[in-house]
Amino acid sequence: MGPPPGLAPLLLVLQGCWASMSAQDRATPAVTTKDPSSTEPAPAILGPSLSPRTPGAPRTPEASRTPEVPRTPESSASGPRPTPVTDVAALCVCDLSPAQCDVNCCCDPDCSSMDFSVFSACSVPVVRGDSQFCTQKAAIYSLNFKANPPERVFKLIDQINPSIFCIRITNYKPALSFINPEVPDENNFDRLMKTTTGFTLNAESDVSFSTKLDAPSTTKYEYGAQLQTSNDSSAPFLRLPSPLMSSLCADDNPAAFLVNQAVTCTRRMDLEQCEEIEALSMARYSSPTILRVPNSGKKVFITIQSIVIQSLNKTLTPLEHTDVLWPTLVGSGQEKICIHVVLEVKYSLTYTEKGEIMKAAVSFLLGTVSSAVIPLQQKFEIHFTQDSCQLPVALVIEVKWTKYGSLLNPQARIVNVTANLISSSFPETSAGNERTVLISTAVTFAAVSAPAEAGFRARPAINARLPFNYFFPFA
Repeated sequence: MGPPPGLAPLLLVLQGCWASMSAQDRATPAVTTKDPSSTEPAPAILGPSLSPRTPGAPRTPEASRTPEVPRTPESSASGPRPTPVTDVAALCVCDLSPAQCDVNCCCDPDCSSMDFSVFSACSVPVVRGDSQFCTQKAAIYSLNFKANPPERVFKLIDQINPSIFCIRITNYKPALSFINPEVPDENNFDRLMKTTTGFTLNAESDVSFSTKLDAPSTTKYEYGAQLQTSNDSSAPFLRLPSPLMSSLCADDNPAAFLVNQAVTCTRRMDLEQCEEIEALSMARYSSPTILRVPNSGKKVFITIQSIVIQSLNKTLTPLEHTDVLWPTLVGSGQEKICIHVVLEVKYSLTYTEKGEIMKAAVSFLLGTVSSAVIPLQQKFEIHFTQDSCQLPVALVIEVKWTKYGSLLNPQARIVNVTANLISSSFPETSAGNERTVLISTAVTFAAVSAPAEAGFRARPAINARLPFNYFFPFA
């Protein structure tokens, strides 16, 4: 008796997918605590509980005890997470004074809520865990100045490591050894389905789930955070190629907020296929749409600021237009060359103090590539600038003068002039809007004449002789 109708195609699908099963990572949501001395109970942390504090060890900014999370069938099927070596919640690199509160050290266990209320900023805002894990712990410290009095805010989150060389959770024990997977058939189908709890054939759900893990729930970009892009982009974050293990370009390196970079890497290419290589095209770097703030629908389009063409003899020619040019293979035989190949990419991003991306621009250096310059050298840069401009608003001039000459006919003489230009920051305005700025000028005169001092050319001498009996009869 053969398999029921419809079972044979399903068995073929399972046979192709059985060796490539992967479990989905579990993320740990952020935990926010106002202050270690607060009397309010801290929320529970969904994840492995931290080890108890040993006598003499520094206190952690979390609650003293973290409740364990009951294991569900899904979590038990995914396997254990690698145990981190360092507890980021207990690590405080700015705690330099024993039994004393260090100024602006938001992770110092010796600081009280009163100390936090007078802090101006957190000297160490982020403490990360082991960078070898694909999911690493990160302790985020900040100050809430809207509270009265200001208070310290602590978050413990899981960050996704974009590196291709990272340690993930142990989700499939047979994969740790060289064991041939059992091929499903009509006899063992039911038994194999029971041993693969949580297995799904819907690849789209896996992709959407991992995308949610990569996006932290924040309303602004923080230092070092990945620059997210919209769903219509080719990647969930803005990519900036850079060398990793070797000088070769790794295209999946993410660009980080407020991290200026300038890297050069080598790209191996086949000249005959230059038109098909995405990393050689302008569209690869100008088409992504950056999110103004993480996890939002506000988009910032990348505008092409300038295009410069470099010939084979290194001659530079700036173009007047900013249209996207595509790599094109020209010539025939051994004289083939590829034109409009990306040699340099320079991003310029404008941000605000609120952690928002306001503008994004890119400049290109395109070149002509022949077989003599392969492998190709590419350069990538990204810079961040504040969304404000400095304008001079006041000019203060101080003139120092003195009286020079004799007392009968003194003359005024200028000895020093100091000019101070005072500037102020103003937010940029959109085209067509006007702003009135008040500009002032002040001039002051300061007398630095030394007062006249009376004196003699020489002390007068008394030249007088008394009679010899002047003191008679006393002497």
